[in-house]
Amino acid sequence: MPESSPPGIVATIGPVSANHEMLLALSGAGMTMARLNGSHNTSEWHRRTIRLIKETLPGVPILLDIPGRKIRTVPLVHEPTFRAGDVIILTTDRQHDGSIKIPVNFKQFHEFIIPGFEIQADDGHLSFTVEKVRGCDVHIRAKVDGVLRSRKGVNVPQARFERPLVTEHDREMMAFAHENDVDFVGVSFVESAAHVAAIRELIMREPLGVVSKLENQGGLDHMDEIIAASNMVMIDRGDLAVETSPELVCLFQKRILTAAQRQKTPVIVATELLNTMIEHPYPTKAEISDITNAVLDGASFLMLSGETAIGSYPVEATSRLQRIGQAVSAYIQHQRS
Repeated sequence: MPESSPPGIVATIGPVSANHEMLLALSGAGMTMARLNGSHNTSEWHRRTIRLIKETLPGVPILLDIPGRKIRTVPLVHEPTFRAGDVIILTTDRQHDGSIKIPVNFKQFHEFIIPGFEIQADDGHLSFTVEKVRGCDVHIRAKVDGVLRSRKGVNVPQARFERPLVTEHDREMMAFAHENDVDFVGVSFVESAAHVAAIRELIMREPLGVVSKLENQGGLDHMDEIIAASNMVMIDRGDLAVETSPELVCLFQKRILTAAQRQKTPVIVATELLNTMIEHPYPTKAEISDITNAVLDGASFLMLSGETAIGSYPVEATSRLQRIGQAVSAYIQHQRS
């Protein structure tokens, strides 16, 4: 049985919440940690927002997610719209702007792709099949209608990419984290304790904690050693679903929470907790049930992403999450008495 105190709430700060009034409102609604997604916005925006959070809520820790080895589309001037059956082109040529070809941020991407591979993007909302590879261009056929937007994740579960544990961009982001005195860095696609150690080598002050994101099969295969090496772990259910199997994500979540409890390592459960509340004032019963079970299984923190970064009801979503957590904690306490 998990601790009876309610889980903390991590709120992602974005365009709708990066202001003094909204930060105070989110804190009042239950936010206990502020998260910034380093894959979005500019360094200057993040610098200003970190300063704003520190001035407005000096006691609230800040988590900066660094992109790490996650493959994404780059910032695009043109975000292509397509229909099912259309062929679009991914490329590693960064000179393109999205109007003809869509660049991705991994310059060797095309070297690991072969015809027939399945590619998913935007947490699995978009799905494609690789038709052919020509030089640095990957031609993919869309399975569904959609729009491929800037800085969206690109997943190829069948590919085994060979990349350094720490990229040059990681080094830049870690320097930025130090310069701006954040409390935690979130590291994407951690697959070993060696990866955590490589990140720790860049840490110039001990209080900066490492949050390892478990979001693919490699992370699951080495879960225990990653948990032991990390200050916290995050279950990123978006990438985990497309990198493994959507049908198994709930079971993987339970495995990770159980393993982390054995080692007394805090766990953040993330992705689509209250996704409905990005556009609507009330959650679904399925979302409430999902959150309830995460707390019953021992989640230390629950994380909101689009709900508080770009959503229409950021304060309501945070307050709802707090109330669910409190209700479950009261139930656990009652069961113990």
